[in-house]
Amino acid sequence: MKMNRQQDRGRLVCCSLVAALALLCLLAATIWFALSAQPKEQKTGYLLRDNGGHLALYAADGTGPLAEYDIYTRLLPEQDVLALQQGVAVADEAELQQRLEDYGW
Repeated sequence: MKMNRQQDRGRLVCCSLVAALALLCLLAATIWFALSAQPKEQKTGYLLRDNGGHLALYAADGTGPLAEYDIYTRLLPEQDVLALQQGVAVADEAELQQRLEDYGW
């Protein structure tokens, strides 16, 4: 009889620990999801825009063009053309080079 009570107590403690651990994991996952769902601010250094049918680089505030590239925007996919009419944010030189390569420069 005494052994049964000790076994029952041990099982209760074990189940309680497993439940507490599961609750802790659920709480951690909820916090992680909430933090990762927050919109991240993108600091932009430049804008790529259409300038008279050519791809042009502008400052983040829209002043420019700082540079114009020998890329005809009318030859790009429609989605890219529409984005360039609004201005495509570019954070730094590395992203600028990648975008220029993507547009075929």
